[in-house]
Amino acid sequence: MYIHNEPLPTPEENLAFDEALVEVADRLSMRELSDENSAWESRSSNEVLRLWEFASPCVVLGRASQRAQEVNAFACDRDGVPVLRRASGGASIVAGPGCLMYSVLISYDARPAWRALDIAHKEVMSRICDSVQQTTDSFELPLRITINGTCDLTIGNRKFSGNALRCKRYWMLYHGTILYDMPIEWLSNYLLAPARQPEYRREREHELFVTNLIDSSNGVSPQAFRTVLERELARTWNATRPWLESPWKSDVDLEASQLLKTRYTNSEWHRSR
Repeated sequence: MYIHNEPLPTPEENLAFDEALVEVADRLSMRELSDENSAWESRSSNEVLRLWEFASPCVVLGRASQRAQEVNAFACDRDGVPVLRRASGGASIVAGPGCLMYSVLISYDARPAWRALDIAHKEVMSRICDSVQQTTDSFELPLRITINGTCDLTIGNRKFSGNALRCKRYWMLYHGTILYDMPIEWLSNYLLAPARQPEYRREREHELFVTNLIDSSNGVSPQAFRTVLERELARTWNATRPWLESPWKSDVDLEASQLLKTRYTNSEWHRSR
């Protein structure tokens, strides 16, 4: 598996890159199937783990999210917080410094059982859960990490990780958030109460439902925690090959550039619902 852990300059570029990964992978798989002489391999060796953060607060809508129902647009405009839309499903999120974003590009050719969403959730989240648990254990934090709801990670009954998927014919992009040191008040400032809630939330407000993995009382350096967390995620996924060595890096860069022009810098895309 390849690892890509270099953030891109803007929120729009980061979102475009995620979509480009799965679009290019799927298109090349279709090309391979129609070309008997193709040397491209659509197996696990070409899967990708991507780790990055937004440089400042950003609201990201799900592909079908209703902006007026999920976002406090007034507060976002007041504070200069961009409201963007991603290609995957799920509800709106707030992310920024202290929230590690991960993306895993998964090949159905290599993992055919993962076409079933319940298996995909279980397989991906068990690996993310293990990585987080190994990280907290290494800092001797007395935390028990569990999977709750469909695909949330929690400490007790408080959530610190949510996820979304983009499924294509031959590939899947599974991406999500890991809050370790992000101001939780950003959620209540910039998001409205979600219409759909997991049962275990029990209608709690954002600040009573969501938490970070570390806080000022345990004396753990956020940067040190993130470094170990990224290392554990790479270990769990066996992501050892630099992205620069990917045979289709140039294809992804080109696709991301095109998506940036047609979607991610186009206000109509972000305001489409």
